[in-house]
This record gives sequence, structure tokens and C-alpha cells, in this order.
Amino acid sequence: MGATSDIHVLQFVSGRYEGEQYALLPDAMHLTGRSSESDLVLKDDAVSRKHARFSHHRGRVWLTDLGSRNGTHVNGHKAAQHCLEKGDRIVIGASLIRVDLLPASQLSRANLRQNKKETASGQSMTGSLGDIPLTDVLQWLATSRKTGSLVVQGANVGSLSLREGQVYYARIEGSKVGPQKALLRMLGWTEGTFSLDSALVEEVEDELSIPLDHLLMEAARIQDELAHLAERKKLPTSTVALKLPADAPWSTLDGSKLEMLHAVACGKNWSEILDFLDDDDVVLSTRAVELAAAGMINYG
Repeated sequence: MGATSDIHVLQFVSGRYEGEQYALLPDAMHLTGRSSESDLVLKDDAVSRKHARFSHHRGRVWLTDLGSRNGTHVNGHKAAQHCLEKGDRIVIGASLIRVDLLPASQLSRANLRQNKKETASGQSMTGSLGDIPLTDVLQWLATSRKTGSLVVQGANVGSLSLREGQVYYARIEGSKVGPQKALLRMLGWTEGTFSLDSALVEEVEDELSIPLDHLLMEAARIQDELAHLAERKKLPTSTVALKLPADAPWSTLDGSKLEMLHAVACGKNWSEILDFLDDDDVVLSTRAVELAAAGMINYG
């Protein structure tokens, strides 16, 4: 936590109150909800009349969900109670919020004011994956039931098609993988930008049928297993090259490893290989480790 003079401030990143701030002043309880009696009023049908409460206790600030209909999400997870830290990302209804710490001297106007701008239907909404991970963006879009096309520029360029907040298609430019793998790949991108065009609606044949929550859990599993694998083995991060001569004949390899060697021979970097082959990132990373150990490839 910051110095005692620092105040937790809610920065509204996306939604109706985008660009606004709300200071969680000490020695006060801040009721948040749709009711006009709330301290922080969010006029949003996805917000309950008494949705959540921010309160101070022993120098910490706590967020408590008050049994709201749609729940309160913190850092991509539904939370009943959470101790706020700088950088936390909160979803309440259709509002996407980042927690900042600011000196008290800067708070003369740091409170929720009259809305300066709204994201209207048909207009574009943009943001940075560094500020708001794609998981949180998709949860916000689901809560606010947005329709349109979300372009994500990270390790590559991808697009997600949404209908009433649900992702029904995903693709990565230059990739042959299906929509599920494309979405899982994009959820692993930590740097880049996103932009929603509510006016662009795409018709496709092979729509995703798996619920978004299941895909988000699968993406989290993949990231956890990759982190665990990286603790034990060196994983490829950028360039991958054939080792010539190889330590063993290619004829000793199975089809999946030959497919990876073919991608390497085509000059693809590691990110492109992950976008090109069908298996998930954990399986492909494990395969690369095995090929390196067998003296077939080198990577950085």
C-alpha cells in the first residue's frame, strides 16, 4: 500500500463513465449501485440497486459485493470480498474500472463528475492490453452485452466477433488455426491494443459453441501450466532455427514433431508457430523442449 497520504481512486476505463474518477476518501463507506441513494451511482441495468460497498478497515480499503445479480469481478475473477491494491481491475455492470493511488493533494477534483463522454452504439472503443487484459475486456463486453468486432493487436493481429456480449468467432491473421485456438492464443497476449467497432457484425459458418467462461478458464489453465513448465525448462520466446546437422535422423520423429520442424524450416518465429499449429501452447512448448533436447532445433 502507498503512503498514508495516498488515496485509492477508481479510474473508469470503459463504459458510460469512461474517463471519470471516484476517490475512496478515508473514514467513509462508499455504497455503489443503481439506486439514487448510493454514494457512487452507476446508472446501468446490469448493476443492482445496492451492488457493492467500498469500506476502510485498519488502513486498508475493502470491496464487498452485496449479493448483486451479476456479481463483481476483480482481476478477471468473481469476488465476494477483496482488499484493494493499486492496479486492480474491477468490473461492475458495464463499467471497467482500474484502481490507482493518488496523493491527497491531487484530489480536489478527483470524484465522479458529470459524464464527459460515452461510448455510443456504432462508435469505436479502444484501450491498451497493458492496462486492461483481454480477459477483463471480454468479461466487460459480456456484462454490457456488446455486439461488434473487437480487433486485438498484440503478438499478431486478431479479431473477435461478438453478439450480445458472447464471442462467436475468432481469427488470427495469417493463421490456419480454428476459432477456439485463435481465441486462446489472443488471451495469452499481454501487450498491444484492442479496439471495438460496434457497427461491424460478421457472418460466419463455424461459430464457437463453448461458453466464454469455459474458454477463459481454459486460457488460465494454459498460462498456469506454461509458467510451471518455464520454471523447469527453458522455453522458446522468439527465434527458432533448425540444428544442422541434426543429432538424429528426422525419420525417427512422429508426425507432430515433423510438423513443427516444417514450420521452423519455413522461417516462422515462435509466436507464428504457436499461431500456425493446432495444439495448445503447453503441448507445443513441451514439443519444442523435446526437439531441442534431441538436438533437432535451437531457440532463443
